[in-house]
Amino acid sequence: MNKLDIYFSYPASRLLLGSGLLFLMLMSNSMLLSLLLLCLYVACIRILDGDGLTIIRLLRLLRWFVAPIILLHALLSPGQLLWPGFFIAISREGLMQGLNLSIHLTGLFFAAMLMFRLLKRAEWLHYILALPWVGKQLAVYVWMMGYMKANISGLLGDLRLQFQIRKDIKKSPLLLISAFKHALADASEYACLLWLRWPSQMPLLQSIQHPGTDQTQFQFNSISVISISLGCTAFLLAWL
Repeated sequence: MNKLDIYFSYPASRLLLGSGLLFLMLMSNSMLLSLLLLCLYVACIRILDGDGLTIIRLLRLLRWFVAPIILLHALLSPGQLLWPGFFIAISREGLMQGLNLSIHLTGLFFAAMLMFRLLKRAEWLHYILALPWVGKQLAVYVWMMGYMKANISGLLGDLRLQFQIRKDIKKSPLLLISAFKHALADASEYACLLWLRWPSQMPLLQSIQHPGTDQTQFQFNSISVISISLGCTAFLLAWL
């Protein structure tokens, strides 16, 4: 079976699968279970992407988020000291709490990434537009995400290059503030362009909101059955 065969299954089944896996990680209280689920999510993302570049980039990004959590819990939480004679007090309980929380948060992040990868952009727009009251407003922001993702990636690349050239940590706050200002300015500019081109976007929006009866796209096959079964099983396991 080709890795892309899953996208020929019914989108609702994939949404149920992704939601169940995310809910299972959210309700997990065991560090071992969270670690196993994290490995599962990483493997699934690796299969869907076809390479591990995204995973490597995410891990590099998350290290700046995970390391302070582990460090703060290890230093500030009371408990039995790992090295009583060491000049820095590191508690065993605090270290385990920090590791547990870090693995749990990392698992939630990868679970969300997997859920968003299980559906295509047009399918997400279709389900968002089906939401009452807020569907059309949220669809506009989702529509902008594709452009903003490429734009922010280029902006962060320039920021990293400037930091490597200057190698002055004192300039980091200024670089970050500049990056936020550029991101907000680009988002505002693209929102204006989207508004000006909105009449030309309406046919595509209507085709997404009211899709045709393409059996290739909405085929209820064995993958759909497996996705529904796994999704329901994940929801049930979360309550056990």
